Amino acid sequence: MQRVVEICSLQQLAEYQSAWQTLLAVTPHASFFQSAEWLAARWQHAAADESVFVIMTTDGNQPTGFVPLCIKLETTSCGPMRVLRFPIDGWASFYGPISASPEQTLVAALHHVWRSKKKFDLADLTTIPVADRSGQPRTVDSESAAPPIDFVGQECDEATRVAMLDLTGNWDSYWESRNVQKNRRRNVERCERRLLELGTVRYERYRPGGAALSDAEPRWDLYEACESIARASWQDGLVDGNTMHHDQVRPLLRDAHLAAVNAGAADINLLLLDDRPIAFAYGYHYQGFVDLVRIGFVPDLAKLAPGNALWTRLIQDSFRRGDRILDFGPTCLDYKRFWTTRLEPTYQVQQYASTPRAQALRLARWLKSQRHADSDDSNQHSKELAAKRRNEQPHNQPVTAGT
Repeated sequence: MQRVVEICSLQQLAEYQSAWQTLLAVTPHASFFQSAEWLAARWQHAAADESVFVIMTTDGNQPTGFVPLCIKLETTSCGPMRVLRFPIDGWASFYGPISASPEQTLVAALHHVWRSKKKFDLADLTTIPVADRSGQPRTVDSESAAPPIDFVGQECDEATRVAMLDLTGNWDSYWESRNVQKNRRRNVERCERRLLELGTVRYERYRPGGAALSDAEPRWDLYEACESIARASWQDGLVDGNTMHHDQVRPLLRDAHLAAVNAGAADINLLLLDDRPIAFAYGYHYQGFVDLVRIGFVPDLAKLAPGNALWTRLIQDSFRRGDRILDFGPTCLDYKRFWTTRLEPTYQVQQYASTPRAQALRLARWLKSQRHADSDDSNQHSKELAAKRRNEQPHNQPVTAGT
C-alpha cells in the first residue's frame, strides 16, 4: 500500500540518505543535482521567505520516490504569490522526482501537497525530462514547435530546449561530423592555431574520486580560478544573479562544490596559456552524465575564442573517460549548436489554485502566450544585456545582478 511522508528538515533527510542513493541510481535522466548532497547544500541556503521540503512515497515498507519542493514568494503580473517549485533555481537543465517511476511519484506528491494545509497559489514545475514512447530521450527540431504532451494527467507544454552532446563513437568520428558546418570548424581550427602562437596552451581537468576513495581535496585554487574568469568576463553584467561569483549565490555554490567533491561528482575544466587561466567550464558528473553548469573566458582574448579550444579538449577527454552525455544547458543555443548533436526539450507542469487572483494570473499568461512573441535567447543578446547592466552601474560600485 502506497504511503506518502513529508520530510521537513535536513535531520529527517539524513535518515534516508541510503535509500535516496539507491533510487537515484535507477532514476531516468539522473544528475548530481538530484542527489541528497546537492539538496542539503541548497536547503541550508533557503531564503527567509521560502520553505523547502521533500515528499517521500513508500510501498508501505521502503521508499519508492522522493520529490524535493519549495514554496517561495514571487512577484507576478497579478501581484505577489506563493509558488510551488523544484528547489533548483535554474541551475539544472533537467530536474524531477528521484524514482524509477518519476511520473507516478510526481502525481502522488502533487496530490498530497494540494490536499495539505500548505498555502500556495500556483504549482509551477519546470525542467521535467520526458522520454518518448520507446523510452528514449525526446529530441526536437530547432526550427519547429514541439506539440503539447500528456503528462501527469494533463496537457503540458515544452518549457525549454537543452543543447546535448551524445558521446557515441569516438573523437575522430565526432570531429569529422562537425564538417557539416565547415566555416565554423575552420574558424575553430584557425583560432586554435593563433592561440598556440601566443605560448604554451595547457588543459587541466579535475575530477576527484570522493570521500569514499579518500580523494576529496576541493582544490579551491582551481575553483577560484573559475570565479576570477567569470568576474572578468561579460558574465559579470548578467541580470539574473546566478553567475558563480555573484554574492547572492556564491556561498551556495561553494558549499555545493564541497558536497560534489565529497561525492566524487565535481568536474572542473581549465584552459591555461603560459599557466594563466583563460577559460573554464565548471560542472558535475553522475553516471556518465555531465552537467556543464557555467562556462567563461577572459575578455582580452575574445577574438581568439579560447572557449573553443577548451571545448575541443574537454570533449576529447570525455570520450576518453567514457562519459555518455554532455549537457551544455538551455541558453545561447546559437553558439552551442556547432558542438551539440541534438536538442532535448523540457516540460512544464502548471496548476493554479481556484482563487480569483491565481485564475487571473492564469488568464494573463494564456493571453500572453497567444501573442507568439519569440524571446531572443542568443549568445549575442545575452552579452548585450550584460553590457547594458554593467554600464548602468555606478563606477564606484561593484556590479551585482538582481534576483
